[in-house]
Order: sequence, then structure tokens, then C-alpha cells
Amino acid sequence: MKKLICFVIIMIAFVCFTGCTQPAVQEVVTTQPTMVPTAVPTAELTLAPTTVPTTVVTAVLPIVTRTTSPSAKVVTTFHMRNNTFVPGELTVLPGTGITWINDDSAVHSVKTIGNATGMFNSGDIISGSQWSYTFGVREGRYEFTCSYHPDMKGTVIIQRTESSLIRSP
Repeated sequence: MKKLICFVIIMIAFVCFTGCTQPAVQEVVTTQPTMVPTAVPTAELTLAPTTVPTTVVTAVLPIVTRTTSPSAKVVTTFHMRNNTFVPGELTVLPGTGITWINDDSAVHSVKTIGNATGMFNSGDIISGSQWSYTFGVREGRYEFTCSYHPDMKGTVIIQRTESSLIRSP
């Protein structure tokens, strides 16, 4: 008898111990009635109701919104043709990269003038070559010219507005 009581106590302790160490798992189970065809001797089909367990899992999807960032890398182009910059003026967002492409047979250069003098100077851009510069976050009007052709002028306007799409006159 003592052995039986001792065995029962050990089993109760074991059940309590294992029950305390298991993580709580919560599962939602619902039943949904479905109709299952059954055969009857008269060759008629009847539908008998049965239940099928269904597990419902819900997930929260993240909300994604599209934003326009002025610091996004945008690159636009000036072409050097017939000793002129084409287009003559561009309005862009801060952080925009500008590329100058020499489509002429002559050597050109790009250097800032006016209030932005000394901001950049490309050096020689030979025929078929290109040079790039990325503007910072400071808004303003930046005029430039070719060292070899002083009448060859262009302008980049840096403006932080939604209407600052790349424009040329």
C-alpha cells in the first residue's frame, strides 16, 4: 500500500512539474458545418452535416506609404552643343546630380560664376566626355560658364518645393 501511495505522489509531482514548464500555447479552433454526400439505397444523394475544425490565423500587415525625399539621388543632364548649354536653365531639388556632356568637337569646361564663383570647376571636358557634380541642400541660383567660351552660360536653380520638377525653358 505504501508503494502505491508513493507511486501516486510521484506521478502527481511529475504531472505538476511538467505542467509548469510547458509554455502556454493558444490556438483558435472553430468548427464550420459542411455537407458530406452519403449514399442511400434508393440511389438518391442526401447531405449529412459534419464539422471540420478550422484554425484562424490573423496577421497585421505593415502600412507602407510612398514619400518623396528631396535627398533622393536624381541625375539630370546638360549637353554642350554648338558652344551653348542645352537646356540653358534647370530647376531641380536639393541633392540633385547634374551631368554635363560635351557633344561638340571643341574642348569645353564648366565653372561657377557670380555668387557661386569657385564652387566647382570641371577642368577640360574633351569631345564625347562628361563631367558630373552633385548639389547639396542649399537652395539658390548657380550660374556657370565655359572657360574657353565666356558667352556660353547656363544656370541651375536649386529649390525645395513639390513643384521643383526638372524644367527647361
